[in-house]
Amino acid sequence: MIRMTRIAILAMAIVVGQSNVQGQTHSDSSTSHMLVAGVERAKAAFLVGSFATTITFAPNPAMPKGVTGTGTSVIAYTLDSLFLSIEDQSVNDLFGHYKAHGMLGFDAQQHQFVLSMFNNFGDHPTYHGNFVGDTLVLQTKVEAPRGSFDQQLRWYKEGETVRLRVLNDFGKGFLPVLDQTATPASPKTK
Repeated sequence: MIRMTRIAILAMAIVVGQSNVQGQTHSDSSTSHMLVAGVERAKAAFLVGSFATTITFAPNPAMPKGVTGTGTSVIAYTLDSLFLSIEDQSVNDLFGHYKAHGMLGFDAQQHQFVLSMFNNFGDHPTYHGNFVGDTLVLQTKVEAPRGSFDQQLRWYKEGETVRLRVLNDFGKGFLPVLDQTATPASPKTK
């Protein structure tokens, strides 16, 4: 009986020891993912701020001379700084009053950024991508009534401004659709 108790205790010690080793390996892996995600999120810090925006749409069949508009963009850390919350709005002759909300985060499991956007037209694309040099490049496939196409977002810092370029590919390569220049809004004085 004493021998069986010792064997049971030894078996329990082995199981607990293996669990601790496996838990430590998992914890080390999680820590590694957290460090990578933290480094990647830090690269996107240039997006954070309150901005006045100028939007230029490339010439298109609906507007042969192109269109310009103005708006605002507020991008802030949220959810323990794991994500960036994006609030964007503008007024232009092509879309009228445009409003959008998005969440940008880094998926440490997939090793890529994920951006989910929602707007007042009912669109809700999800983009995936990474940095190419100093430019955050995100892409999605857009389903449209006349067929699907690929859309790419390219965000980068240019001096004191943040630039966003939107490009579409209908099967012949990416062509510019929209260029947004975001200038930091001056702090309000009291």
